[in-house]
Amino acid sequence: MSHDDFPLHDASSAPEAQRAFDHAEQTFGMVPNLIRKMASAPALAEAYLSLNDVLQKTSLNPTEQGVLLLTVSRYHECDYCMAAHSMTGRMTGVPDDVIVALREDEPINDPKLEALRQFARAMIEQRGWVDTATQQAFLDAGHTPAQMLEVILAIGLKTLSNYTNHIAGTPVDEPMAAERWTAPK
Repeated sequence: MSHDDFPLHDASSAPEAQRAFDHAEQTFGMVPNLIRKMASAPALAEAYLSLNDVLQKTSLNPTEQGVLLLTVSRYHECDYCMAAHSMTGRMTGVPDDVIVALREDEPINDPKLEALRQFARAMIEQRGWVDTATQQAFLDAGHTPAQMLEVILAIGLKTLSNYTNHIAGTPVDEPMAAERWTAPK
């Protein structure tokens, strides 16, 4: 298979994905290339957009959400999502030094955000089998048990998009070109 097997759909090539295109347009002000690629499987596009909506309803503030989305995308080495969430992170107020740290896989100076990053990484690396010391460090930094579960939601959301971008070769959208990122080899 090649990336060409996953075209950048529009409403005429994937009419069954129209609801997802409308949802993306309403959410992002455009239909990102990610959704155009996902339109080969409209249910995936709808699931991604729905989970994105649900993440907004969590107790995680926009900066914490941005940290999670960039942490997972960095771990999965997703060029597309690193560009997308660097751009949207800046738009939602994630401090520049935090975005740079996440892009470079460096510690974040803010202890609460660093604990969030470390917990998310541990969840991914250990497939959810995070030891009690790691869980306690997360709680001691000021997070809640409910937020542990909300981290799982963010990991699930980004896994859908990161894996799609890996197999579909999603090109970075023009509005996020300035945030282009390439995974280290």
